[in-house]
Amino acid sequence: MSVPGVAAVATWSAYVLLAAFFYAPDYPPSALTIGFCGLLAGAAVILNFAYWRPVVMLASGVYLVFYAVRVIRMVALTSGFELSSLPAALHFYYSSSWRVTAGMIEERGIAGSLAHGYLEYAMPVLSLALIVLALMSRRRDRGNVNAG
Repeated sequence: MSVPGVAAVATWSAYVLLAAFFYAPDYPPSALTIGFCGLLAGAAVILNFAYWRPVVMLASGVYLVFYAVRVIRMVALTSGFELSSLPAALHFYYSSSWRVTAGMIEERGIAGSLAHGYLEYAMPVLSLALIVLALMSRRRDRGNVNAG
């Protein structure tokens, strides 16, 4: 298994486990959809599916779309939102999210706080990294096939 494949399995396994823990017992449809796509991506890598890279990129893309929609909806809910106030609204969203992460320690303990931090901050970065890794490994594999 390649480094991008291991990274995909680790990222999506962590997402599914942490989302199952964090959202239990009421799973939002977005978490179910993202988790299903993540499970498919992990299965494609583990089963060495010939097109596992596009499956991983698709799962990461699905996550990023849901994440962007959620952030945009939350930002749009701020009072008096206009496009010119987007930087201030995003700053407010992320500063509030840090407070929510810290508040999770009281509500759900350290595990809940870490799960929220992973889902809110690490997962978007890891999804982008998986897309880049899959694209880079795809190009490298094409180069090895053409050279041989």
